[in-house]
Amino acid sequence: MKRRAFLGAVGAGLCALAVHSPAAFAADAAWPDKPIRLIVPYPPGGVTDLAGRLVGEIITKKFGQPVVVENRPGANGLIGSQAVARAPADGYTLLLNGLGGIVLPPATLKGYPIDYTTALTPIAQMAEFVNVLVVGANSDIRSVDDLLARARANGDKGLSYGSNGTGASAHMTTEFFCMRTDIKCLHAAYKGSGELLIDVANGNLDFSFSNLPPVVPLIKKGVVRPIAVTSPYRSRELPDVPTLQELGLQDFAVTSWLGVYGPAGMNPEIVQRLSQAIVQGVSEAGPMNTLVSAGFEPKPASMADFAKLNRAELERWSKVARDAGVSLNFGS
Repeated sequence: MKRRAFLGAVGAGLCALAVHSPAAFAADAAWPDKPIRLIVPYPPGGVTDLAGRLVGEIITKKFGQPVVVENRPGANGLIGSQAVARAPADGYTLLLNGLGGIVLPPATLKGYPIDYTTALTPIAQMAEFVNVLVVGANSDIRSVDDLLARARANGDKGLSYGSNGTGASAHMTTEFFCMRTDIKCLHAAYKGSGELLIDVANGNLDFSFSNLPPVVPLIKKGVVRPIAVTSPYRSRELPDVPTLQELGLQDFAVTSWLGVYGPAGMNPEIVQRLSQAIVQGVSEAGPMNTLVSAGFEPKPASMADFAKLNRAELERWSKVARDAGVSLNFGS
């Protein structure tokens, strides 16, 4: 029912754009006439914060109004996202969030307190990054075939892996991988990626999927060894590492993506103008290079395509969570 409502909302927004009145267009022309607030629901200094500040620069350059980036961390993005959902839908409060904050929590948590399909307006996708499958540098697992053979030889014991939290991107990616390859895996949840990658390096865990940005320095130092990436394309940072699809796991494409949202009920004309500005800005050489250097793959997509991505990803990961039995009560 929620997915149908989301599709209907997207369609209604496009229809409203088509019948927009001259008076409304005149009002839109005055936007923006004051600073815009962009909420990043994660701490400052990380790659998501960097992406948010880049979006702010793009919007400022296009429309001539300053963008104030406000970090509102907490509850895996929920606090900042709720603040945007409750804000006036006037185009002056925006959100940067993505798979890990918008899709995975409602897919894995019972009683999640917000329905993003009706609370937010998808505006534009800007970037994504891959997950990389790593083992310890001293592990005798040197390929995905080695990993699968070891898991099957271990029978019901399978292999151990870590993630940065139950229901997080790395956890769900691994559950998807284990179901697709029909192997047994034992999950260990950590508070962050640093500790779990140390345990991978030390051999306390057999393997882990990790978001690319935090693991690249450890790969370059020879602490962990990458054996595959989850995207349908090879990573620019790891061009010699094959994709899982190349290795025979058909239709296995997983990326962690980011985009810009606003509150529900935004004027479709403002949404379109923002969407076009973000897509065009991310496509320019300077922003693209900034994203690539931070471990992202630039992936600009318009409001319609971004809305479709949100809908498809919610369907996919909700099914993975059901099939894998990943279900927690919110707040537990």
